[in-house]
Amino acid sequence: MKRFFLLAGLAVTACLFLASCGASYKAGTYAASAQGRNGKLTVEVTFNKDGITNITIPEHSETVVIATPALEQVPANIIENQSLQMDAITGATFTQMAIQNAVADAIAAAGGNAATWRSAPSKAVTNAGKTIEKRADIIVVGGGGAGLSAATAAIESGASVILIEKTAALGGNTLLSGGVMNAADPEWQKGAPVDTGEPEELRGWLNMDRSTFPPEYRETFDVLCGQIRNYLANPSYLFDSDEFHILNTYLYGRRTGRDGSDIYSDFALTANMAKNALDTVNWLSSKGIQWQETVSEPVGAMWRRGHTPSMPKGQEYAIKLGKLVTEQGGEIMLKTRATKLIIENGNVVGVNAQQSNGTPVVLHANKGVVLATGGFGNNTKMVQEYNNYWESIPDNATTTNASGSTGDGITMALEANAALTGMGFAQMMPVSDSRTGDLFTGLIPRFAANYIFVNKEAKRFVDEGAARDTLAIAAFAQTDGMFYMIADAEIAEEAKWLTDPEVEVANGRAFKADTLEELGSLIGIDGATLKAEMDKYNSFVDNGNDTDFGKSSFNQKVDMAPYYATPRAPAIHHTMGGLKIDTDAHVLNENGTVIPGLFAAGEVTGGIHAGNRLGGNAIADIMVYGRIAGKNAASGN
Repeated sequence: MKRFFLLAGLAVTACLFLASCGASYKAGTYAASAQGRNGKLTVEVTFNKDGITNITIPEHSETVVIATPALEQVPANIIENQSLQMDAITGATFTQMAIQNAVADAIAAAGGNAATWRSAPSKAVTNAGKTIEKRADIIVVGGGGAGLSAATAAIESGASVILIEKTAALGGNTLLSGGVMNAADPEWQKGAPVDTGEPEELRGWLNMDRSTFPPEYRETFDVLCGQIRNYLANPSYLFDSDEFHILNTYLYGRRTGRDGSDIYSDFALTANMAKNALDTVNWLSSKGIQWQETVSEPVGAMWRRGHTPSMPKGQEYAIKLGKLVTEQGGEIMLKTRATKLIIENGNVVGVNAQQSNGTPVVLHANKGVVLATGGFGNNTKMVQEYNNYWESIPDNATTTNASGSTGDGITMALEANAALTGMGFAQMMPVSDSRTGDLFTGLIPRFAANYIFVNKEAKRFVDEGAARDTLAIAAFAQTDGMFYMIADAEIAEEAKWLTDPEVEVANGRAFKADTLEELGSLIGIDGATLKAEMDKYNSFVDNGNDTDFGKSSFNQKVDMAPYYATPRAPAIHHTMGGLKIDTDAHVLNENGTVIPGLFAAGEVTGGIHAGNRLGGNAIADIMVYGRIAGKNAASGN
């Protein structure tokens, strides 16, 4: 007992406000499990006759960084207070509840009353303290990818930085992403073979009518056409260019709202992102980010240009940039929520905030404030309020978003008369968990187009390589608004970049069988129809032509046992609209002029993705504009 408390840095007085006083437990260590956010979480709880003396967590599949506060704090709190009551750990509530539920089962196994532990008072002090007041050159609001890149760039430029994050861990939505960053990198991409259909897709661009592009995009289109003609003389490698990235973003982002309004990407912002993406990849490399060798194409990317970090999901950005910020003198304040911008004579000069225990915080900025608070995908009412695209957003809509994505930055900036753009367009992630909305359950595609999507009637219903909103609209039209991603052994092998297929099967979030007929029976669809559908699809791969849905790029058959199915359905994923910024990341007011001292980057902004975002463009956006915002704020420009 003493050894545990020395390691944990805790001082505990036995039987003070303890649920265990008066109770007697069967001494020993008891194992119990509960469902966490990503899968089974197991605890081992050691009791003496008076209560709990030790808690370890030998097994879990929670996301590192996001779950770390709960994994560290919850066991310590339970032991210190001999109670299952404690304040919610923002951003890690699923993990917190899993630990508490598992420990409750262990308490029952040891002869205790878990209900008593749940109602026992906690000694944890949650009263607000005295106001904390600090000053730095730059105040960064938000600890996701955009905020971390902004803080890193500002420190690199010689500025002092305080970064505040309202949850208990760094990372935000970046941690819940695949981490893939789009950047045209022709020299690297020349090492990738051509996929079936890619040259034909490029020829299609040559047949497009130049006049259908907005005037500001036409010169870029002309340059691209010249590049494609040169490439098609010897199409032996994966083509790409900044111009193609710009026009992909434009073409697949242009949409019409329910009110008939037309929206497309702001050319200056989009070109700035695409042309700075590769340099930012190299900048991130200099900060310790390591990249996998394979060129990725996440769901709805529309082309293979994705750079994938060596660690799963977006963990590497949070871990390495977060460490860099503190090592280079920056200060990070977690569980500190910004509530209001401090504005003097029209200039933004700081931020009022509040810590999770109610302590007021006042932060003064010598040079500027960077808003990097993310979007509002975890604020369903706000999504519903602005919606101008989807037929409806249900009150119980699931989301892939982190708990902090509630639109705080937008709300605060409106008080500074900031302008908004594109707020009516929220993206659905079509391949989310059909029960929870989580993105990283089941088999997760690095190359989404390799998977086959079938409905409950065992039929394909869409080009799997289509844009995200196209996929989501098609999915909503299926029975129960859900479908299955089908994979074979070879496709499942590449899914190991993010999840272990066998663990997902064991957790009931994927299904596995030796034949397609058996797989159909497992998931409740007709196995013979599924087999026939896969045979037909394989013939399309052989012929290089999908006569059912016109799939443009594919080279992977589904013909190697065992076979897998992952149940999927759309969930709120990304809000395209937000604050209006210029290419220097200044926030603009309704007159189009700069709000002095206010910068923004990432999903809190709008203008780049228009009505539909390409997979892999979110990380490009947050890293490019986070870096720009930090650098310009530090320089006072």
